[in-house]
Amino acid sequence: MNVIAFITFAVVQILFIPLVIIGLVMVFYKQVYVSKKLDVASTAVEVINGRWTMHVFGLREDEASCRLNRVLPNNSLFGLWLILFPSYLRYRMSGQTHGYPAIPEREKEGLSHLVTARTVYFDQLIEKHIDSIEQLVVMGAGFDTRCYGKFKHKQIRYFELDQVNTQKLKISSLDKAGIDISHVNFVDVDFFAECWYAKLHQAGFDPGKKTLFLWEGVTLYLDERSVRQALREIRQHSALGSVVVCDIYANRFVEGTYVSGMKSSLKVLKVTGEGLGFGLNLSENAVQVLSDFMASEGMLMKERYLMGEKTEKGIFMVVLEAIVTN
Repeated sequence: MNVIAFITFAVVQILFIPLVIIGLVMVFYKQVYVSKKLDVASTAVEVINGRWTMHVFGLREDEASCRLNRVLPNNSLFGLWLILFPSYLRYRMSGQTHGYPAIPEREKEGLSHLVTARTVYFDQLIEKHIDSIEQLVVMGAGFDTRCYGKFKHKQIRYFELDQVNTQKLKISSLDKAGIDISHVNFVDVDFFAECWYAKLHQAGFDPGKKTLFLWEGVTLYLDERSVRQALREIRQHSALGSVVVCDIYANRFVEGTYVSGMKSSLKVLKVTGEGLGFGLNLSENAVQVLSDFMASEGMLMKERYLMGEKTEKGIFMVVLEAIVTN
């Protein structure tokens, strides 16, 4: 069956080349230019597309992302299907994924696995704490749907923080998709320009309750001062034992020197004002570098996923768990 699936895939892929090009143009236009027109982050679309793809290919169940993705005005599901249909046909015939999407062996991740592997690692760390927390704060939430899926619990109070235009688009799209949002407190913030904690507190956040702060795919768009300030706000206004689950990127990734040609691709982000900023030198003693950085802001690093460590290029990012200790 795998041989037949491969032959079918190869034939269909060749026939679909013109359609794939059309699909790429459709997705690019919606994701980059429509997002810019709406003044929302184009990378948020990239993330939800990755999660939609994982769901469709049976790697991770996420019905909420699929429903939301269908109604987003800055995305083209039709374009995605034009791109992925040959691979999907092969998956349906063989029961296996090949190439993309994929979840590789831990620490053997490449850049193509950034969204898929990162998503799984964050899920695992959230799962670890979900039964012991009273509040969940999604910082820079974008189109994340974890508050509406398997991590939705009656005993937890949910907060989503992001830019005002992103929040407005997400709320209207969630409503259009028929997804209940009554349990979520949406807070408009700008991590660069204001004290986000003050707004969080005004929205009903209780600093005395154990909280999980989910901070995925955000730090690399900030500067070091903003990252440290955010961690400081968490430490100063959270109960001991609260948890930060975040990702930190290698400076080689942020600077575009991790692989050849990366600098050119990063220029696209500047079209929507999403240039990269903060990274750490993770080429040597990465665990110590990360541990020292978190400790400098009063946090104890625990579990971590060193993405790319066992590859020729080395670490390009890390997903980590840190506990508020003082």
